[in-house]
Amino acid sequence: MEHFVQSLQDVLTDITALEINTMVVERITGDKFIPWDAYCDLYRVDHQSVYGVNVHESLRDRYLTLRRDLEIEYALLRSDPTSDLFDPEAMSPQQPKWQMLTAANLENLPPTQLPDPFAATYPQERLKIQQLLSNGRFLRALRKMTELKASLDCRNQALLRLQHQYPTQTPKAIERAVKTDLIYAQSVIQLDGDVMNRYSAEILDHPQREVLLQLHQESVSASAREWRSLVEFLVDLLQKHLLGGGKRKF
Repeated sequence: MEHFVQSLQDVLTDITALEINTMVVERITGDKFIPWDAYCDLYRVDHQSVYGVNVHESLRDRYLTLRRDLEIEYALLRSDPTSDLFDPEAMSPQQPKWQMLTAANLENLPPTQLPDPFAATYPQERLKIQQLLSNGRFLRALRKMTELKASLDCRNQALLRLQHQYPTQTPKAIERAVKTDLIYAQSVIQLDGDVMNRYSAEILDHPQREVLLQLHQESVSASAREWRSLVEFLVDLLQKHLLGGGKRKF
């Protein structure tokens, strides 16, 4: 029960904001999230892989951004004294101040420090990865990045297919022709009441613009109701087991 309550406390830190994304996808896969496979898949992403012939040029930066985000998440855990992955060496003057990362110094990140699942010292690296994949915060970040990469992979296949069919078309024209696997609308709702809505420029020219906006609004309403119920449920459990109080009304 103590471990369960601690898990609830960790979850509460990650549900302070609700994010709803609306996409039109080419296909829905039934793939399950397997942490080890997801980690290996993202670890393979590097400059050499994305600048090959199998990645459309319009998506290269987005693939690299995903990999960079994974690096940052790992570095933040290593430099956080409250994390079970805390490494004092990550706080040394020779290492970058991960807790103070800004857009200006992101380009100066050192070579990867992520444990290598394909390294020669596989048993040792595997133990490091297993410890990393038992961290709830890293797992939640990895799951989201895996979902984003799956969308990128689908869009990349569609772009390459069109590029092969119409070799004389420019990459920009091919990119505009593929209207799937893009986030057309995004809404973020925070517990303090702040709401942020963002819309992709591509939605303005989409033939089903009104349908997309309506679907997004319905998704926001339904998700907000479920999110509110989840927060009430978790707070109620924590109060009962930690404070011995009654149910708190929101």
